[in-house]
Amino acid sequence: MSRHAGNLQAGAGRLKEAWDELSRRWLDVRDRWQDANARRFEDQELQHIADELQRVLPAISHMAQVIAHAERDLSENER
Repeated sequence: MSRHAGNLQAGAGRLKEAWDELSRRWLDVRDRWQDANARRFEDQELQHIADELQRVLPAISHMAQVIAHAERDLSENER
């Protein structure tokens, strides 16, 4: 994979790792924070992040593939 596409994929990986860490920590906090504000935070904020990640991670993967393909085409044309 090209450097640019690889950087894009690495960034997506860091996003996924950060989300996984946030989810783990939220499960710990949720055991102690169980009021209406906690439910609102989970329903509105965390769910919004999860929804956005479900949309953006596949798009990043697709973009990395397109970039890698374009870079291969360009390098072949330079030969």
